Amino acid sequence: MIKNKYTCSIVTVFLSLLCAGHIFAGEKAGDIVKKLRKRYENFKTLQATFTQTTVWSLAGDEQSVSGRFFVLGDDKYRVETEAQIIVADGEKVWTYSREKNQVVINALSKSSRNEMPRDLLVKYTREFDAELKDEKMYHNRKCFEIKFTPRDEEAFVVKTLVLVEKKSSLAIRIEQEDINENITRYELSDYKIDQPLEQSLFHFKIPPDAEVIDMR
Repeated sequence: MIKNKYTCSIVTVFLSLLCAGHIFAGEKAGDIVKKLRKRYENFKTLQATFTQTTVWSLAGDEQSVSGRFFVLGDDKYRVETEAQIIVADGEKVWTYSREKNQVVINALSKSSRNEMPRDLLVKYTREFDAELKDEKMYHNRKCFEIKFTPRDEEAFVVKTLVLVEKKSSLAIRIEQEDINENITRYELSDYKIDQPLEQSLFHFKIPPDAEVIDMR
């Protein structure tokens, strides 16, 4: 089973990396990232399907999980997979394990894992350099390949590659490599931007027989 922290990261990794655009060098690359940022900085709602694959270098194991995420404004989101549901309502975060029938509740403001995507804008523009690496085809779609490199030589994530579809200016693949040469890959599809979302999506109804662990 994929650990909670990996699945929870899909929203923040995906959106915060996309906000790092203005550190590009070169006019052409700058234009690409300007379009990329514009797609995400001003959205009211966002939803997409994802597959997250983690490849463990030493063990040679590969784990995958698929699901869908929903984002509303600055501080509400929902991530659904076969194993768990993670919901943030702007004040607290519920993490529900289907297998354990267990809910862990955290205060959103107290959990660094749950930083909001737009809050991470300053962090990524300060800590990462980016460059346009190549143009390539991916699933019959023309894409730009962008490489993000941390300025901190001791950073845990040493490289991030993002494929941005030319036609839509949307990221369709994100791949991170850490200092242990483990790879975490996100493939994204079925985007819907600024379509109405029910407020009930961002409140978790605890099953009556579930174990509740309140960490607030």
